[in-house]
Amino acid sequence: MREILQNLGKADRTVDDVFDEYEVNFTQQQTNANRLHKEVANYLRCCRALHGASKSLYETLGDVYEPEWVGHELLYAQAQNSDMLWTDFCHKLQDQTLTPLTAYQQQFPDIRKKIDKRGRKLVDYDSQRHQLENLQRARSRDEYKIARARDALESARITYEALNKELYDELPTLYDQRIPQIAAHLQTLFAAEATVMAESSKVAKELEAIADKLSKECTKGTYQVKRAAVPRPLSVIEPSTTQNANSPSMWYDGGADDGDGNDSHEVLKGSKGSLNISNSEDNNIDSTSLEVQGSYKPLPDSDPKPRTPSPEPSSQVPPLIAATDNHTADEAVPPEPVSTPDDSNDNTDRSSPQPDVNNRPTISAPVTQNKEETGRPYEEIEFEDKKVNGTVTSPARTNGEVIGTKIPPASPPAGATTEGLPPGVLYRVRATYKYTREDVDEISFDVGDIMQVVEYEDPEEQEEGWLTGVKEGTTDKGLFPANFTRPI
Repeated sequence: MREILQNLGKADRTVDDVFDEYEVNFTQQQTNANRLHKEVANYLRCCRALHGASKSLYETLGDVYEPEWVGHELLYAQAQNSDMLWTDFCHKLQDQTLTPLTAYQQQFPDIRKKIDKRGRKLVDYDSQRHQLENLQRARSRDEYKIARARDALESARITYEALNKELYDELPTLYDQRIPQIAAHLQTLFAAEATVMAESSKVAKELEAIADKLSKECTKGTYQVKRAAVPRPLSVIEPSTTQNANSPSMWYDGGADDGDGNDSHEVLKGSKGSLNISNSEDNNIDSTSLEVQGSYKPLPDSDPKPRTPSPEPSSQVPPLIAATDNHTADEAVPPEPVSTPDDSNDNTDRSSPQPDVNNRPTISAPVTQNKEETGRPYEEIEFEDKKVNGTVTSPARTNGEVIGTKIPPASPPAGATTEGLPPGVLYRVRATYKYTREDVDEISFDVGDIMQVVEYEDPEEQEEGWLTGVKEGTTDKGLFPANFTRPI
C-alpha cells in the first residue's frame, strides 16, 4: 500500500538525493572502518601469540643448547633481541594503530543516531504537511485547526532542517577523513612491521651463523664423546647345593672330605685359569694367602642342555678375603710338602712347580684378630678338605704364598676309541651341541663335527671341563667345552 503511505507520512515523502548519497557513503565508510578495526585487532592477537611462541622456542633452544657448545652466549643474546623486537612491535600496533583506529570507529554510532533521528523528523514534517493540506481542502474550513496545523508544521520543519543542516556538514567532512585516517594507520602498521621484520632477519642470520659454526665444530669431532671399552663382567659359578652351610665360599668345587682335618686346601677351577686358596685351621696359623691366576669361567655342567660359557673378563679379579680362627698374625707358618699324583701308578711325593708370577698375580690378604682391615669388606671363608679328581691336592707354601698344583692330563673317557689314531691324538669326540667361540684360543663347531683331542701344550694351563683339540677337516685348534661333545 504505497509503502504503507510512505512510512506513515501519509503519502508523498520528501526526497533529498544529496543527503541520500551522503548516507550511502557514510554506511560504506562505517562498514569498512569496522572491518579494518576487527582485522587489525585480530592481527595484533596473532602477533602476540607469535611473540609467545617465539619466546618459548628460544627458551627451549637455550635449554637444549649446551653451555660448552660454541656460540651459547650469542644465542642467549639473540633470543633477548628477538623478544624485545616483538614486544616493541606489539606495543606499536596497540598504541599507534589499534587505539587511533578505535577512536575513528567510535564516531560512527553517534552520527548514525543523528541520521536516524533526521529520518524520524522528516516523517513528522511530512505528516504535519499532509495534515495541513487536508484541513485546507476541507469543505468547512476551521481556521483555528488550520492555524494550529501551520504552527506544528513550522515546528517540525525547524527541527528537521536543523538536523539536516548539521548532517550536511558532518557527513562530507567525515567521509573525507577516511583517506588520511587509513593512510596514517597503514603507514604506522607497515613501518612497525618492516622494522621488526628487518631486525628479525638480522637475528635469524646471526642464529644461522651460530648453527653453521656448531656444525663445523661437530664435523671436526670437537664434541664427540670419548668412548671407553665396555667392561666384561666376571663369571660367577653357582655354589654347590651340597656345600657345607658353614662354608659360604664362591667357586667351591670339591669331593668328599679326605684328610685329617688339620689343614684344608681347595683348588678352585675356572675357565682359562685357576684359583688356589689355602686356609689353615691349625692354632698356629692365622693368615690366609690367595693366589688368582687369569680370569674365571664357570665349569661346564653335566646337564645335556648346552650352556654358552660366560665371556672372559680382561683383568678383573673377584675380591676373596678369608678370615681364620682367633690367632695372631705374628706366628710363623712352616712350609708344607705337597703330594701331587703324576699318574695312576706313581705316588711319589714332590713339590709343586713355581708358577710364573708375571702371568699369575698373587693377592695376599692376611687377616688378624682384633685388627680392622681397611679397603674392601671381606667375607669369612671356611673350607674343608676336598678331593680333586679323586686325590687330595695340597698346594705348597713358599714364604707364605700358595703355589697352584698341576692338574694331570685327563685320561680318555669311557667309550672312547684310542686305536688307529694319528700321533699325538688322545681320542676323538663328536659335537652334540653347537658352540661358538668366545675367545681367540677357542674353536667353534656345529652339531656333528668331530674334534681330535690332544694334550695341552702347557700342562699348567690345563682346565677342568675344557679340552684342547683340532677340528677334523680344518686346521682350527683350540679349547672347547667337554660337555658339548661325546667320545666316539
